[in-house]
Amino acid sequence: MSAWLGRNWGVTASAALVAAIVAWFIWPEKAPTPPPPLSAPVLRGDIEEVVAARGTVEPGRLVEVGVRVSGQLNKLHVKLGDLVSEGELLAEIDDLIQVSQVASAQAQLESLVARTSLIQANLELEQNNLQRQKRLMAAQATTQVEYDRAVVQLAQAENTLETHQLQIEQARAELDEAQALLNFTRIRAPAGGTIVNVLAEEGQMLNAGQVTPVILKIGDLRTIRIIAKIAEVDMDRLAPGMEAYLTTLRGGERRWDARLKEVSPLPSSDATGETVYFDALLEVDNPDGALLPGISTRVFFLTAVARNVLKVPLGALAYEGDSAPVSASQQYFSNGTGPDQPRISLPTEQVRNEEPDRNNGTMMAETATSPSATVRVVLGDGVVESRRVRIGVSNAVEAEVLSGLKGGDKVVVGSALPSAG
Repeated sequence: MSAWLGRNWGVTASAALVAAIVAWFIWPEKAPTPPPPLSAPVLRGDIEEVVAARGTVEPGRLVEVGVRVSGQLNKLHVKLGDLVSEGELLAEIDDLIQVSQVASAQAQLESLVARTSLIQANLELEQNNLQRQKRLMAAQATTQVEYDRAVVQLAQAENTLETHQLQIEQARAELDEAQALLNFTRIRAPAGGTIVNVLAEEGQMLNAGQVTPVILKIGDLRTIRIIAKIAEVDMDRLAPGMEAYLTTLRGGERRWDARLKEVSPLPSSDATGETVYFDALLEVDNPDGALLPGISTRVFFLTAVARNVLKVPLGALAYEGDSAPVSASQQYFSNGTGPDQPRISLPTEQVRNEEPDRNNGTMMAETATSPSATVRVVLGDGVVESRRVRIGVSNAVEAEVLSGLKGGDKVVVGSALPSAG
């Protein structure tokens, strides 16, 4: 036999190979082990329901600095971004004409004052002359004509003095005006703040004859105004005094607390298609100057807040029928044009009163309107069971669980993908 195998080893090897190939195709393949589902733990934390909008930063107070005299801008003492205090010298205009006007007005006033003593002396002379005419008339030593002439001359002297005094007052007013125009050539800050805009350059001719030229703008950046664009669908959900916060692209994860001050009753001029927006005004403290005028912000108005509650990822929930809660933050900034949230009716802040559920020990605060949902819970032995839960406040990421779960439970959020290979 061995001799035969030795002589026919090629045939034997070929037969063995054929048998192995046949066994490979007809042998039943072992079913792969399904991957475990992806799960997430039920945690405790805060959930915020928001109305989102886009906003623009403006200074809390913006003052335009104009010039009231014409002339060449000789010196600009500040530059963009400088912090100035009230009364600080900002710029100087060529004052040659104003200096000449002050000198002329001063000379005119001094000339009138110098003539005052002469006019007063003439008045005293006419007063004495009238007294003499009275004595002569009593002694019948003068005529009525002379007496009447003395009365008229005294009245003229008194009128001359009164007119002269009015001329002096007018000259003083003209001097004050000339001095004021001279002072206007030195432009000072009407209020403290930051130079946010420079509209003129040294050497530029300024004409204040018809329109007051604005050369600088001073903004108060310690308190910032935010103008947010609110879609008309969200108008009924906002009220002055409600809390909000904002973020910026340059601020990273930082958020600034704010409060809604007022909402304009008239639509904004910014419109996208058929959507109508209204301007909402917020004020934000900006002590470190991190918020700069003109930058864009995302503003979030808090319509509902749940503090220290059980919550699960939104992807773990399967809602029953039409019971899914309306989330105000699921569609904000849709289409890149602004908020487009559906309506929701929730209080400004909800802090859950925690009471043990007698059925499964979970913390609950159910309401009659709380929507129902189903979650899949991973038990300790790996078995997955479905469980009905009640949902409270939700947003685009997570939802509050009012009953049906307890802290530490693991809920299925998806299925693990098999590895390629």
